[in-house]
Amino acid sequence: MTEWRECKLGDVITFQRGYDLPKDKMVRGIYPVVASNGIIGFHNEYTTENPCVTIGRSGNVGNPNIVYSRAWAHNTTLYIREYKNCDPVFIYYMLHTLDLGRYASGSAVPTLNRNHIHSILISMPPLPEQKAIAEVLSSLDDKIDLLTRQNKTLEDLAQAYFRKWFIEDASKEWEVVPISEKFDVLLGGTPSRKIESYWTNGTIGWINSGKINEFRIIEASEYITEEALNNSSAKLLPAGTTVLAITGATLGKISMVLRSFAANQSVIGLVPKAELSNNFIFLWLKENINALISMQTGGAQQHINSNDVKSFDVIVPDTVALSLFRRKIDPLMLKISQNCFQINTLNKLRDTLLPKLISGEIRVKM
Repeated sequence: MTEWRECKLGDVITFQRGYDLPKDKMVRGIYPVVASNGIIGFHNEYTTENPCVTIGRSGNVGNPNIVYSRAWAHNTTLYIREYKNCDPVFIYYMLHTLDLGRYASGSAVPTLNRNHIHSILISMPPLPEQKAIAEVLSSLDDKIDLLTRQNKTLEDLAQAYFRKWFIEDASKEWEVVPISEKFDVLLGGTPSRKIESYWTNGTIGWINSGKINEFRIIEASEYITEEALNNSSAKLLPAGTTVLAITGATLGKISMVLRSFAANQSVIGLVPKAELSNNFIFLWLKENINALISMQTGGAQQHINSNDVKSFDVIVPDTVALSLFRRKIDPLMLKISQNCFQINTLNKLRDTLLPKLISGEIRVKM
């Protein structure tokens, strides 16, 4: 195989600071506006050709993004203005391995100076091998993107069916009861951090409220021991449980755990104890979350009380309607779960291969 060459980052690409674009100056168009944390809108003008590769200059410093179209590179980014005999997609993946955030300077608002990163030493394969590596990694990302978009479509379809059958066309004869009649409402807890044995070599997944931002929850925030679970207010939530964030920045967010987890005290799990299912309460809360949030209390930090969740009403359809739900909606929700596990596997594979391919530890046959 052809040898790789050592060079400086600035020998193969040139970074340029992005361009200011206040929200009130953004004119609706077809060109993505790429900021340090990704696409923040669309504009009628562009600053970069396809593909647009950026890194966060301020905010999410060092974070690489790629857009496969013309785009507007926001002033919170540095974008690649020039490629010198290199593949843009390979460069995008290589930037993930350089930990560029550590080159940020400034105390109040850390920013990234392009002059500080152009001198980084890198190892570059020949152009054909760059393209081959980029193809391997981008094929994984393409599959992840396809499954993610499919999940969005499936959940939108399930939500539309649910809204039509159980909100718009709900029968006045159907029973309405407090959630606590049909579900165990389980408030989480955090084992004492002072007891080391609670958090050392744990095997039980434990999630914090930040995880509720995820579409579905597959990976734990941390792990606790059986001792910790038995000697704290933490409770084990079965796979499939709908979880609700009741305080903080994630207040009112809803997700579903696809593995059995314990959770902290900012999370409530709803576990069925009667004819209504995990999928039913998940979609019911999605439809009615604004009404539940309106019951929030507190001063400095707003929160939903667990008793408010227990007393919140849920409709109980007749057996015919619930049978229709199981036939039409359950398969959609199952497919979403299966896709999520596949996405998780593909993410791990890509993250494992990425540094090995970029460093040359694993070579692609040409």
